[in-house]
Amino acid sequence: MPTSATTADAPPGLAIRYPTTLIDTRRLGGAQHLLLRPVLPQDESLMSAFLLAQSAGARRNRFHAAINPSPRLCRQLSQVDDRLQLALVVCTLDAGLEQLVAEARYCVVDEGRSGEFALMVDERWQGQGVGGWALRALQQAAARAGLAWLEGEVLADNRAMLSLAQRCGFACIPDPRDDGQVRVRRRLSAVDASTAGAGKARRSLGLWRRLGRALTARAHSLRCVPLTH
Repeated sequence: MPTSATTADAPPGLAIRYPTTLIDTRRLGGAQHLLLRPVLPQDESLMSAFLLAQSAGARRNRFHAAINPSPRLCRQLSQVDDRLQLALVVCTLDAGLEQLVAEARYCVVDEGRSGEFALMVDERWQGQGVGGWALRALQQAAARAGLAWLEGEVLADNRAMLSLAQRCGFACIPDPRDDGQVRVRRRLSAVDASTAGAGKARRSLGLWRRLGRALTARAHSLRCVPLTH
């Protein structure tokens, strides 16, 4: 799933519109807290650490090549044009320091009708529901943005991703031009757009306001034009 930014660096200028409504939290095992939020330009170093911690095989599954996470790539993954792309990250705290455990994104394609998505979960966090949480959040955001489809390309030997896609309602279609790839597609509906998750409704409004203020302040501390994909 090689969806990523590919253009040259953009000049500084515009402020970022940070979508705080996409922030969500989850608790694993009764103790481990996770935060799902839109990516920030300041996440470049976190993105680099996240990618460097993964095996060459995991990076191949994500980018369809055994790439090295260069500073340019990490900057592109952290600075997105919110008119054409949405990028979410899942974070946790380790010894008081924030670290990424997953990233999920889509780029708008097909004249605004579809989103081409990509997903990567830290190998140490797989099998704990993190990938499904991030992918469903991506589906909800894409549906609310008016996209009709969410789709992606998965390597045929990436069985974990294909299994996750099927559990999230995607059809898996072998690529007739490349037997090493599988096309996964899911039609989005009004139900996807309205499924915000029962947990959100039960959480304190004050928590969301505090998270929103803190993250918006971080977003506006670095003013730039996000990169397009």
